[in-house]
Amino acid sequence: MNTTLVILAPLIGLIGVGFGAWLQAHFTRKNSQNSKLIELQNKAYADFFNSAAAIAVAQRTGDRSRLESELAILADAKARICVYGHSIVVEALANFMRAGGTLQTESEILSFTHLCICIRESVGMGNESVSSSDISQLLFSVDVSNVPTPITTAR
Repeated sequence: MNTTLVILAPLIGLIGVGFGAWLQAHFTRKNSQNSKLIELQNKAYADFFNSAAAIAVAQRTGDRSRLESELAILADAKARICVYGHSIVVEALANFMRAGGTLQTESEILSFTHLCICIRESVGMGNESVSSSDISQLLFSVDVSNVPTPITTAR
């Protein structure tokens, strides 16, 4: 019996250490993957907003060459949002594009504002309520109704 304990005790310790090391490696890998995904999502969201703002400026100033280059950046950002973005963000982006995607009508502004709110929720800011009218005022200097976009889509 003593011989069994002498062999079994270190064996159990080694198995425990091995399992602990495997578990730590597993969680480290999972955490790294989640961090990379969050980084890719945030970069796609930021690139989308930067490009949308640059397009608005280029349209106002009539800078055709900048408009064309920013449209390419916008298309890239939208593709990355489709791949890496949360489902609520992808849906809100699709609804914004269905509304026209130009930020010229109240419906488009409401839809873009809803997209901003969805992105805030997807990055963990959902518990901090911000009204649509506040966002539209900050982005567009326009107070629009704090109501859902009157777009209906088939589901």
